[in-house]
Amino acid sequence: MDKKEEELLSMHYQIEKTDIKQQKFEDRLKSISEDLKKSKRIRNMYFVLIIGLILLMIAGSFYLIQNNMIFPSDAPSVENSNEMKKLLMINDSLQQEVQKLKEGISEEMNSTKDSSEVYMYDSSGSRIVVANDSIGSDKDSLNKSKRKFKRQYGYVKKAFKSNDAIFVEVDFIEFYKGRLAVKKAKEYGEAEYDIDKKGDTLYFLYNNYYIHNKNSSSRILELDDKVRVKIDKINQISNGFPLKAFQKIILDQPVLILETNNDIVYKISQQKLL
Repeated sequence: MDKKEEELLSMHYQIEKTDIKQQKFEDRLKSISEDLKKSKRIRNMYFVLIIGLILLMIAGSFYLIQNNMIFPSDAPSVENSNEMKKLLMINDSLQQEVQKLKEGISEEMNSTKDSSEVYMYDSSGSRIVVANDSIGSDKDSLNKSKRKFKRQYGYVKKAFKSNDAIFVEVDFIEFYKGRLAVKKAKEYGEAEYDIDKKGDTLYFLYNNYYIHNKNSSSRILELDDKVRVKIDKINQISNGFPLKAFQKIILDQPVLILETNNDIVYKISQQKLL
């Protein structure tokens, strides 16, 4: 592979990586939008509750006035004095609840405002809007929930190094074993068959596996710095990827299993066919 081809492949990968980043941030914005809608519903609920408490206090005050319990015409007796103290205590308690609700709404609005500030990137991967992302301790849990682990079969066509990173060009396939292999081969019209004495058709495969490659287009993926390789003919060095040995192995087109996290390969193993 010449330098121009490597540069084109590297640029192609960077574009794919930028699209992945942009998709991540679009998912993040969608999640934040849902949080804002949820916060709005909570604020509306608190507002209705506060209005209800205020109306209840006003109605109670009118009732007490009408029954001469707050402003009695006669001199207050001991019984009326005790009743007044109870009403004052109830009024203080209601005011405290209203204050707590107000504080809760204020905190909810502040936390929603902080969580809505994010970073945006353009199509070239450059940051164009900078804001303070203060998700706090929930950031790690959010990142974990957004991780996309995949385990796929494929043929590695090329393996090369560019800009101190190692890339592989993979043609992904469908791989099946046992009864499922016969079933899938039958669906695609590639299973062997025989007719027994009773006239029944028996489907089978000479091998115990079936490979289907519905799309021969390949993808370029980056290898993790600590990628693990489990292939019989390769003794992986603890520090570094055995690129030259791996390039010789893939000449025979073995079926490899690639495990990825957000399209970064962190483990490569070989599927045994016998």
